[in-house]
Amino acid sequence: MTPNFDAMNETDVREIIVRPLLHRLGYAHGTVANIRTEVPLRYDRAFLGRKQPKKDPPLAGRADYICDATSYGRWTVEVKAPSHSLTQDDVEQAHTYCAHPEISAAYFLLTNGREFRLYATAQLTQPYLTWTFEETEQKIMNLFNVVGHDAIRRLTEINRPDVNKPLGFGLPSEVKIVGGEVLYGEHYSDHPLFQTNVLKGLVGGVTGGHVKRNEDGRLLASVSVRSPYQQLAALNKLAGLEDFNFFCADEFISRNAEGPTILQNVVNGELPPGQKAQLLPGLPPIPVPGFKFTVSTYATGYVDGATFVGVLAFDYRYQLVRGFSSGNPALDAPIAATPATARVEGEGTFKVLLNLPA
Repeated sequence: MTPNFDAMNETDVREIIVRPLLHRLGYAHGTVANIRTEVPLRYDRAFLGRKQPKKDPPLAGRADYICDATSYGRWTVEVKAPSHSLTQDDVEQAHTYCAHPEISAAYFLLTNGREFRLYATAQLTQPYLTWTFEETEQKIMNLFNVVGHDAIRRLTEINRPDVNKPLGFGLPSEVKIVGGEVLYGEHYSDHPLFQTNVLKGLVGGVTGGHVKRNEDGRLLASVSVRSPYQQLAALNKLAGLEDFNFFCADEFISRNAEGPTILQNVVNGELPPGQKAQLLPGLPPIPVPGFKFTVSTYATGYVDGATFVGVLAFDYRYQLVRGFSSGNPALDAPIAATPATARVEGEGTFKVLLNLPA
């Protein structure tokens, strides 16, 4: 229903039209997406490009609405009465509030209730979006994408200056891992119970992680990997071998295939005997013998576009716990008759997708 604009003043537009719109976009007083109203601002004339005579007092103004998405990301709203036709002077006035050093907003909205104009702070000649009151419902999703709380927060996270030491040439100081894969190649073992060909040709999924610098300044890549082999996935989960921290002694990550970066992960741990795992598809979980382990993985690669690519070398060393009985002679007998230590070596390739800014 269209309001009776002829009977409304500027305050009516603020409270009846603008405030409900801000609430729909996720802003409310006293929340992380806070609204501040009629914020007083003072300007030296130099701010407006004019020399300030000694006796000329500073200019003052009030921003109708300031919508804070983060401590350093926001946008503003300037409201006029419905009887007021929006002009370029109004645009420039709204811009002075938006660009004020205490505000530094990304966008500003100028409206008289009947008409809405959304501007980017650095572009005053052409609105980013325009619509009438009757078209608000059609534009609401556009507004969510531009000035909604999450949109402003993402914008400031992307554009906020990264003053920390970069990971490498053209790389930020921290980057998220958003996917990827590990292709397993040949594996070899000195233990008769390990089937070394079971992984060859299988693909494991890289499910997430991040790359940054550790507290001591070393490069650290934390990677979550899902095993392609169900039996190993069950054991890896029990042993805590799903997430890996790779460290690097190099100062920067390479972008050169001729001089790749080498990262190393070493994990020492122990799986107590009696833990249950589903070792065979279709069968219920059974108790498995315990073992101590040292898992070493070397990743040698470089950044190509938004992908870290390269080769892997694996070295797994196990020491089985003797004297454990699962209650299944078919399983216990061959374990008891084999060496208590085992070593598995393998290789593979990887592609890790990085969430890099465009």
